[in-house]
Amino acid sequence: MLSFASRFAAALAVACLFVALPAQAEQASRPVTVDDIVALEAFGRAEISPDGRWAVYEKRGPYNTIPRFEFAWRSTWTIMDLWLVDLADPTAPPRLLLPGEGPGLQKVSWSPGGERLLITRLRGRDFEYGVVAMAERTVVWTGLTPEVPTVGATTAWISDDELVLMVRADGSLPATLRYDGGAQLRTSAAWEMTAQGVEPSRTIVDARSGVEGSEQPRPSRSLVRMNLNTGKQEVLADGMITDLALSPDRRRLAIVQGEEGVPISLDKVIQTESPYRERLRLVDLHQGNVSRPIDEYDVAPHLLRWSPDSAAVLVWARQDGLSWSQGKLIQAGSDGVVFPDVGELTPGSDVDVQWGVRADWVGMSPVIFARTPDGRMDWHLLSPARPPQSLTASLSAAPLRISNTGKNALYLFADGGYWSMSGKGLRRLTPPDLTLSETVPRDQEQIRRLGFNEAPRRDWTLASGPQGDSYVLTIDGEARALNSPTGESIRILASSPKAALSVDRVGMAETLRLRSPRAANVVDAVNTSLANVALTEPVAISHLDLHGRPTRSWLFLPKGAAAGQIRGLIVKVYPGNTDSLVWADPLVMTYGIRTQVLVAAGFAVLSPSIPGKEPAVGRGDVYARSVDIAVDAALAAFPDLPEDRMAIFGHSFGGYAALEIAARTTRYKSYIASASFSDMSAIWGEFNPANRIQPEDGMMTRSNQGWAETGQGGLEAPPWKASEAYRASSPYLIAHRIRSPVLLLTADLDFVPMTQAERIFSVLHRTGGRTRLITYWGENHHLWSPANIRDRYEQIFSWLDATLGVKEEISASALPAPPRS
Repeated sequence: MLSFASRFAAALAVACLFVALPAQAEQASRPVTVDDIVALEAFGRAEISPDGRWAVYEKRGPYNTIPRFEFAWRSTWTIMDLWLVDLADPTAPPRLLLPGEGPGLQKVSWSPGGERLLITRLRGRDFEYGVVAMAERTVVWTGLTPEVPTVGATTAWISDDELVLMVRADGSLPATLRYDGGAQLRTSAAWEMTAQGVEPSRTIVDARSGVEGSEQPRPSRSLVRMNLNTGKQEVLADGMITDLALSPDRRRLAIVQGEEGVPISLDKVIQTESPYRERLRLVDLHQGNVSRPIDEYDVAPHLLRWSPDSAAVLVWARQDGLSWSQGKLIQAGSDGVVFPDVGELTPGSDVDVQWGVRADWVGMSPVIFARTPDGRMDWHLLSPARPPQSLTASLSAAPLRISNTGKNALYLFADGGYWSMSGKGLRRLTPPDLTLSETVPRDQEQIRRLGFNEAPRRDWTLASGPQGDSYVLTIDGEARALNSPTGESIRILASSPKAALSVDRVGMAETLRLRSPRAANVVDAVNTSLANVALTEPVAISHLDLHGRPTRSWLFLPKGAAAGQIRGLIVKVYPGNTDSLVWADPLVMTYGIRTQVLVAAGFAVLSPSIPGKEPAVGRGDVYARSVDIAVDAALAAFPDLPEDRMAIFGHSFGGYAALEIAARTTRYKSYIASASFSDMSAIWGEFNPANRIQPEDGMMTRSNQGWAETGQGGLEAPPWKASEAYRASSPYLIAHRIRSPVLLLTADLDFVPMTQAERIFSVLHRTGGRTRLITYWGENHHLWSPANIRDRYEQIFSWLDATLGVKEEISASALPAPPRS
């Protein structure tokens, strides 16, 4: 519990923090260091109450003050606290929402009228829902363990006094927390049981007729209806519940629940596919009746949209035994089922359906985002009286998402404007000379369905102008400009019809502001001592790609480095993506290998444009030639770059590309492959390390097999059907050709098994090559321990200096000091 003195000091710091900020901004700029990024504070999510009275936001302390890092990036939850802004007095400093309760608090959602706020608290390994009464600023802890959403929603407010919560029936931590935070404990416990020799220490997994199972049952979930006035709790459903949606009239609940196992496909596997048949249930919250309108259909994820009149819910579902692309759009209600005629339209492949079929309602008629036979994707109105009607054919390209919805129209952004879309067609609501794009508030916890397929039912939305200015737009065409701050990297955390909470940046210091049409009031700030840290802007390198198409790579140059004074050129590869990132938010800056840190250490960094969708056979040659093209373009633009000191770096699929390149060229003097794939047959069949010891959370066999077949691996079939493709796309099998030094970075809990790196090490060891394997223990695909983060940068810089042969004439005074611990 915080003492009065501590709370007073915190309030005083918030009130006074900008007194020192201008002076700090005037200091000489300096480069970022590793110690900076592991000590960053951060703002989390925020939300303005429905009545416009309050705003609440999350704020965490310095990253390196987290007591334990066992939950990977979710370890930040343990040092998160909630702050309250009184919108009736926007100039007043914020206050801790619950001064005696934090840290470890996070917001979930406001009640419909804003009278209550649902929150969670994570302390150690105890996780619990709580409900805050705003009038009294008190909290009632429910004793219920939250389920953390992965695919679907987990909560719904029926009224200000009632809500539905998805909870862990046995009180255990959710699988998302157990994934990172459970494997270590379970493994240690298993070793200890063997050491004691009293009880057997083992796990058992079974497979029969294509269905997997474990000795221990998968932990169940319960839907609990809770009355906050009486404290009564009623269980509405039990089982593997994966999604829920409340009807607009708040009388019915749609539930998706996994039941019997689905046999894994003999043809090809989809990475994100559920191992269970997902069934739809409709619960009448007043009568208590439960109906199963389409019980023979398996429901696809990310679509569960009620009609405005609450009569039916829209899903995409397939009959048992059919593929996902053979499924149907279905209107399911307690009064019956309707199959809208989609004609020749298709939402895409099986993989596209698993990523989510986009659909909504115009009045009582469904609309679907689908492809016509000519290949164009558009929004189409479906009605029983006529064929599907394209509503967005006149646009240069139809938008992927709906911004907000009204009674008889949908609203969207396209071609620089804000549009109304109804059965009568499109109508532009903003003038052609005002170029606008949609602003989507940042919420890293939001599930996919709520993020892109569940447009809010409201008569306004938020938009951004070309200069970063913000507007509140109404469905009547009114555009109210919000006062704009002067900082960089503006991101919106929350909005209402009258205001927005946004974050802007100076150096690495972030300021939270409450923006209205009249003012932009400072609310809070983090990392104020880092305002003088200079982040490097990339230079665009325009060139033609391997196929002769115009493309762009990005080059980061160290500031203040004279010609010939650059330590080396790091080519940071990832097929299908280029990196031009200057800043996203503090957490993004902390994990991974950040270009800004490499540049601050005196290296130039090139992010080359590499095609991402290439046939598995031959893509290694594409990667090598594409990198050469980008490097040649960068050298032509900047001849002083150290062509004799170039290294290739890649992480994950980028690490795979790095190994493919290493086996094909000696142009680059050094390679770093982090969390890299190397043997496609092995990754196809290997277990996920975290689920190997916790099989009751799901074996995730579909994840690795699906990644190899229909995901990034792109091999289209299991190994026995495409052995040549697996062989031709596995750098492990040609690693004996590698002649340059290779640093391999891996971790024992990574879903990319550390055996993938060990294979490459073994080959290079046998063939006399120079290699080094570094394994981080207790870490996953990214590193989260500050000590490990520091060490990894040190290892990288040491390796590059040793293998690039950094020239002695590089003056230490000409470059910033390497960022080391």
